[in-house]
This record gives sequence, structure tokens and C-alpha cells, in this order.
Amino acid sequence: MLRKINKTHIYYTLFTLLLLIFFLYARFPSKVVETYIVNAAAERYPQAFVSLSSVSVALPPGLILENMLFGFRDDLEANIRLDQCRVRPRLLGYLTGRSSFAVRAIAYGGSLQGVVNYADFTPKKIPSDAEVRFQGINLDKIAYLKKKLGRQISGALGGSYRYKGDSQLDFTIQKGSYQLLEQMFGMDKLDFNTLEGQLSLKGGVLKVTRLNLKGANFNCSLKGDITLNSDFKKSVLNMSGSVEIAALNNKKISILLTGTLDNVQAKYI
Repeated sequence: MLRKINKTHIYYTLFTLLLLIFFLYARFPSKVVETYIVNAAAERYPQAFVSLSSVSVALPPGLILENMLFGFRDDLEANIRLDQCRVRPRLLGYLTGRSSFAVRAIAYGGSLQGVVNYADFTPKKIPSDAEVRFQGINLDKIAYLKKKLGRQISGALGGSYRYKGDSQLDFTIQKGSYQLLEQMFGMDKLDFNTLEGQLSLKGGVLKVTRLNLKGANFNCSLKGDITLNSDFKKSVLNMSGSVEIAALNNKKISILLTGTLDNVQAKYI
């Protein structure tokens, strides 16, 4: 008899959970949640704007956000678009006393996935740490990047981003092109096979630990610092390295880059 009662309880519990899930999906207040997300973003970041076309429930429990657009009110052309973004809470993080979310997104022909953690149960401040991996991102489609750099860049981006107080970006760009504002060795753009590097941000200084550029007719290696400016194109360069060019019999030439991102001063030694 006891076994029958236990089975009955289990069946009723499963039925109740299934019913709850059904009504959650059928009656999910999509517009209410969408409005809440947009208003919360506007309250926290008044200089920025967020828009999206729809919000729905995902399994495992979470949210699916469609056609998200991030931008800045004073520069509408500098924006980032996600075709789809899935966000779900991570039970393991909550068991350790903090808010934790898993994020997966589709954007610019590629994908991103990672984890964002907050120090407590109320994620109202900036994350305590985060890690995101990405692959297949088509750089030429990112309006924000073109606007901030002031030039066209293309290629397929992959790598990882880590944040824990300071930020670190490890990346590789395959089969790309970088537009030069002034000719260099007779070239007005750099068509490269691979560009790989490691960048770290501390305070207002972007440290370039390594930046290796390889093309069919040249190799270039750089490192140094970029002191960031509120107008990104005005950020100050202090970088050095070497370049080898096939047309010059692969002679290694030392190079020093100063000036700003929109007015690079190159000195060859």
C-alpha cells in the first residue's frame, strides 16, 4: 500500500510540474518582460539604449531574446546586434551564494557562449567575473567596430574574453583585411592570413602583450601600450616591433608606432 501511495504522489507531482510548464509557456508575459528589460537597461545605463523584437521562455529554464540591439544615444550608428541571445541561471552558482548566468548568442554569422557571475544574489552591480568564448564572428558586419576604429576591418574572429577586475582578450582573425589611412610600403590596406594577439585592460591603459600579423608577402610583430581616450580614435599609441616584407628580401625592419589611432606615426629603423 505504501508503494502505491508513493507512486501516486510522484505522478501527481510530475503532472503538476508539466501543467506549470505548459501554462508558463502558454501564458508567458512576453511584452511585460520585454518592457522590463528595456526600462531596466535605460535606468542603469542612461547613455545607452537596448531594443529587442521578442522575449520567450527557454528550456532548461531561461529566456530567449530575439534581435537585440545595443547602442549609444549620441551615436546611433555605433551599435552591436545579436540575432538571438539565450540567458539561463546556473544552479551551481546560486548554491555558492551568488548570481550566475549562462549566456549563448548568435551574432554576425558566428556564436558566443560563456558565464557571467555576480558577487551576491542581486545582480545590480557590475559582474564580479565573466568568461566568454566566441568563434566565426564576421568583423565587416559590426557597425560599432567600424565606427570606433574609423576604418574598415574584415575577417573571421575567434577567441576568448575574461574579466575579473581587469580584462583580458585573446583572439585570432582569419583571412582578413585592415584599411590603412595612409600608404605603408606602397600598400593602402593590409590583407592578411592571420592576426592573433593578447590584450589586457587595466585602468585606462590597453596593454598589447602580443600582436602578430601574417600575410602572403609580410610578417609583422608588435607589442606596447595604448592609452585610451573617451574618443577611441584619439587613443595614444606607444608600440614597437618588427616587420618583414617579401619585396625587401624579407629583411627585418624595426618599427615604432606613436601618435593616435586615427593618425598613426610610423618610424622605421
